[in-house]
Amino acid sequence: MHAVRWLIIAMAAETLVAGTAAAQQSAPAQPAAAAGQVLAPRQSVPATGTVAGQAAGPSAEPIIVTGRPLPPTQAIKSLSRAITPYLADGPLPRFNASVCFGTAGLPRQTLEAIGYRLALDAELAGLRLAGDRCKPNVYVLFVDGVGDQVAALVRRKWWVFGDRSPSEIRDIVRERGPVRAWSNNEIRGADGQPVGTDGIVNIPIATRIAPTIRRDTLAAIVLIERAALVGKAPNQIGDYVAMRALGGVHPPRAASPETILSLFDDGIAEAPAEMTTFDRGYLRGLYYQRDTEFAGVTQGRITRSIVRAKAAEVAQTSKQAP
Repeated sequence: MHAVRWLIIAMAAETLVAGTAAAQQSAPAQPAAAAGQVLAPRQSVPATGTVAGQAAGPSAEPIIVTGRPLPPTQAIKSLSRAITPYLADGPLPRFNASVCFGTAGLPRQTLEAIGYRLALDAELAGLRLAGDRCKPNVYVLFVDGVGDQVAALVRRKWWVFGDRSPSEIRDIVRERGPVRAWSNNEIRGADGQPVGTDGIVNIPIATRIAPTIRRDTLAAIVLIERAALVGKAPNQIGDYVAMRALGGVHPPRAASPETILSLFDDGIAEAPAEMTTFDRGYLRGLYYQRDTEFAGVTQGRITRSIVRAKAAEVAQTSKQAP
């Protein structure tokens, strides 16, 4: 049953990808298998250039890192919890299978730059890449009229929202800003066994110190308004998408310069040029432990991962200071 549902979700997402590519004015239309092919991170695309111009290319210019004082642990914990979806119990959802990116809606060169960055972010977080000619399970679509696009999906292809509840779908529709993102998750046994056709999950070992289930992210979908990309670098866009799709997080209500999630927030004078130390620490903390665990335990490890990363950043900057 789970395989049938995933097939329906994938078909609906690919229909949207094809529609986005067909409506594209600036580049030839491409199906998801071509425009969204996983690109191995053979090189990191520098955070230079913008989508308004050509995609970023290799550059010999040095990267200057300016360190900031280490924020209090409580501030890091508060920001981490602010972007994490609330769960009453059980584990946080995440990808346990290899990831494959499908993109459409921008010129091919720009999509490739974003794809390289996404692949690099995934590897640095500890995820596995599916490789060439894979079936996308992360869809990134650049569209016009993002609100209208999502409303049309609700009317015509509601199944693309997977296991999202009606109230969660309403929240997605009512969300403001140029981005809409959601994931489709599935409950499985702690050993990865899917729910049987009878709706029962086989639990090999019952214990109170760890959850007997896990939440697998089957697919993540991110829609971004094309007009909002003006002045944004491919690296910034890729890093933002990585946090939304791989981390399953949402931007904090109060804009913060500590995270790339502020990229499209008007309340920030200058958004980060790339994924911050906070963001890297968050993804590493989320994907470090492969065994299933309660959300509170994962949240604590995420906070510790961020604190260590921030401390290392400050220490490295201090060594480089004249």
